[in-house]
Amino acid sequence: MRRAVLSPLRTVSWRTLDRAGGWRRRLATQAAPELYDVVVVGGGPAGCALAGALGSLGGKRIALVDSGKLGDTRQWEPPGDTYLPRALQITEGNKEYLARLGLWDQCYLDRIQAYSRAVVTDALGGGAIDLGAEETAAYMTETKNLVGGMLRAIDGRRNVSVVERARVTGIERAPATAAGWPVVTLANGQRLQARLLVGADGASSRVRKFAGIDTYGSEYAQYGLVATLCLEELNRTAFQRFLPSGPVALLPFPGGFANLVWSLDAEMFQLLRAAPEAVFAGLVNAAFRLAPAELRYIYDLLRDGADEATLNAEIEWRLDVFAKSAAAAATAKLPPRVAAITPKSRTSFPLRLRMVDSLVADRVALVGDAGHLVHPLAGQGLNMGLEDVRCLATHLELAAAGGEDLGAPAVLERYNRERYARTLAMQGIIDKVWRVFGARAAPVAALRSAAMDGLDRLPALKDRLIGAFMS
Repeated sequence: MRRAVLSPLRTVSWRTLDRAGGWRRRLATQAAPELYDVVVVGGGPAGCALAGALGSLGGKRIALVDSGKLGDTRQWEPPGDTYLPRALQITEGNKEYLARLGLWDQCYLDRIQAYSRAVVTDALGGGAIDLGAEETAAYMTETKNLVGGMLRAIDGRRNVSVVERARVTGIERAPATAAGWPVVTLANGQRLQARLLVGADGASSRVRKFAGIDTYGSEYAQYGLVATLCLEELNRTAFQRFLPSGPVALLPFPGGFANLVWSLDAEMFQLLRAAPEAVFAGLVNAAFRLAPAELRYIYDLLRDGADEATLNAEIEWRLDVFAKSAAAAATAKLPPRVAAITPKSRTSFPLRLRMVDSLVADRVALVGDAGHLVHPLAGQGLNMGLEDVRCLATHLELAAAGGEDLGAPAVLERYNRERYARTLAMQGIIDKVWRVFGARAAPVAALRSAAMDGLDRLPALKDRLIGAFMS
C-alpha cells in the first residue's frame, strides 16, 4: 500500500523536476545560441525591406531567416517572354523609401511599370471614376523581382546575416538568467537569440503565435485568382470593375502585359481556374464590358459544361454587340482587350480580413501580413507592410542612436502607438468599400454610382483620394 502511494508521488516529483530543469538540460546538450540584436523571421518583401533598412545600424547584428531558397531568388533571371503572376503594387512614397535604402535599383527596373492613372467602374450602377495624377502614383512589379533586388542589396550589408532554407522548428524564451530574450531554433539545429524578434512571416506567423498575440477578423468566402495576360495594345493604366461577384482588376506590366486579380466565390473560382485558356481570356474581356445578366448567362454555360467552341462563340458574339453599342463609346474607361493568357500562370490565394490585438509583445514586433491582412481591392497589403517597416526602422534607429535597448518596451510601444490605429483605420476603410460594392440592391447600386460620378467631377477630392492611398 505504501509503495502504491509513493510511486505516483515519485513520478510527479520527477516530472516537476523535469519542468524546472528542462532549460538547464537543453542548454547543456545544445550549442549556445548565436546572439543578435534583431532577428527577422520571414524573407518576403516586408522582411527583406526591414533587414535592408537595419543594415545601416552600425555595430548591430541583424539576422534574416527564411525557410525558402533565397539564393535562387537572389540569382533569378527573368523570362524574356512573360511576367510572373505573383505581383505587387507599390506606392510612390514606398518606392522612394526603398530607393533611399538602395533596395530599389538592384531590381530589374525594365520589368517595373510605373503608372499614374486608375479607372474604377461599377457594373451594377454604371458609375465610374477616373483617377489620374500628374506624376507617377504607383508601380507594378513581380514579387520575385522586388525580393531578388532587395537580397542583392542586402549582400552589401556586413552586419546582416541571411539564413536561408532554415525552417523554424521552435521559439522559446530564454530563462531570466540568460536575459529572457527569444530564442529561435531552426531545423538544422542552429539557434538564434534575439534582443528583438520581428515576425515578418505572413498570415500564419509563428512569431505572432509565440508572442501570444490574438487575431480576429472574418473570411470573405472568396479567392483571389491571379494570372498574367497579354494585351492587344500597350497599356499604362490600372482598371478595376466591381462586379456583383467581386472586383476584377487589370494592372499594367511593361510591353503590353498585365497582371490580373479577380475576386471570386469558391464555385466561380473553380470554374474559371479550370476554364480553357482561350475561354478564360474571353471571360476577362467580358468581365470588363458586359452587363451582369450577360455574364451570368455565360457562367451558366460554363457551369453546365458547354464545350470550348460554344463558349468562345457566345463570348465573342456578345463582345461584338457591345462594341457597336453606346456603352463602348467610353473607350477611355475600358482596358485593352486581352489577346491571350500566359500558359499555366493562373494561381490563387484566399481572401481574408485579419486584425491583431497589438503589433508588439515582450521583445517581439510584427510587420506586414503577420500583423494585418486586407482585401487586395485597393492594392494596399504590401504598402501597409512597408509603412510598418518605415516606422519600426525609424524607431529602432533612434533607439540605437540614444543607446536604448532595441527590444525595450518603450521602444516597441512607440512603434505600436504610431502604426496600430492607422492600420486598423485602413483595414476598416477597405472592408467597408468591399461591403458597399458587394451590395446588390438597386437603390444601393444607384447611390454608390451617383457618388462615384459626383466624385469624378471634383478634381480636388480625387487628388486627396490618390494621396490617401498612393503616398
